[in-house]
Amino acid sequence: MEFPRQKIIIAIGAYFGLLIAINLLSIPFELEEMPEKCPDESMNCARMTLNLDVSDSELNQAMKEWESTRAITSSFEEGHIVDRTFFMQFPDDLFYENTCGNVEFHSQSRLGVGDMGVNQNRLDNLKEFLEKYDWSGVTCQ
Repeated sequence: MEFPRQKIIIAIGAYFGLLIAINLLSIPFELEEMPEKCPDESMNCARMTLNLDVSDSELNQAMKEWESTRAITSSFEEGHIVDRTFFMQFPDDLFYENTCGNVEFHSQSRLGVGDMGVNQNRLDNLKEFLEKYDWSGVTCQ
């Protein structure tokens, strides 16, 4: 049974309309800076600390390289990455902060109550990337 062309066009239009609505609705919930902790009883936030003694510039370069492996709609700013889920493009904020010896990471969804483990999976992926990264040996100063 064939779908009429009109139904396919409507479905594609509805998908793109939903993407636009998701992104417009998320704007007021953008985080401006790294929160000190995940909100109490949060089901859409994850934190991680890694023991890394690296320079800020090298950490930023590594984070930029990691971000480039993500969805084509992610964006990088030093200390802050907006990473989007693949299909529905929900924007999530990922912050990182170098404290000379430790790097703190915070990943939080802008929309929704739960994230089905997306933020923790993102941090696990990032940890794996950073553990394999070819660091120069220059330490934080």
